[in-house]
Amino acid sequence: MKTEYMRLETIAKSQSIFYKDSISNLKQKEIPYLRFIITQKDNNYSYYGKFNDLYYVYNEPLERSWKIINKTSMYNDYKVQEAQIEIDGRKWIAQFAPEIPITSGPYKFSGLPGLILKIYSEDGDYSFEMVELTKYSSESYLSLFQTSRYTKLKKKKVETFIANFLKDPGSQNFKLVNSYGDQFDYKFSGKRDNSYKDMNEYVKGVFEKYNNPIDKKIYILIF
Repeated sequence: MKTEYMRLETIAKSQSIFYKDSISNLKQKEIPYLRFIITQKDNNYSYYGKFNDLYYVYNEPLERSWKIINKTSMYNDYKVQEAQIEIDGRKWIAQFAPEIPITSGPYKFSGLPGLILKIYSEDGDYSFEMVELTKYSSESYLSLFQTSRYTKLKKKKVETFIANFLKDPGSQNFKLVNSYGDQFDYKFSGKRDNSYKDMNEYVKGVFEKYNNPIDKKIYILIF
């Protein structure tokens, strides 16, 4: 099991940003796996990610087809109610607090009549839990986030880009970062020699190790 820390900032009733908590993750001494940023505004979200040397963003409507269940319990001293939704090939169970009037949530979740304090996939592979709720007084990360380097693409285009890379990664130029933050540059020499074969085997191993993406409809490998 791997634990990572993310931060959800709500700027207004219909706007938020969800990103990695760099300070908390440093204590984990590992490179975060969920290295993406998601912004929500009104009825849409934007997913900012990176694959190799491609910084990309795709936009899609927020999925809000929640099924609210008549089941309540307590979570961190808050009364919560259960809701369910299916997103990106996974079924999710949420616990939200009606007394906290914030409709934004972690990842792509939004639209419940209260803040989501916990949400987990039915298969048990992924879970988001609130560990702290504070009033943020300093400047929002959303106003500091630089979006100019990101290329706007369709989600399907990102999937195609990654799929083509995985067909023959040894023939590509790319950078790798290990769990200690060390960076290695790999450049294809134009020859299908041992280094080419080794790189294909390495990437195949990475693919098999992390072949359980949060989004089951698109495999987003992180480099």
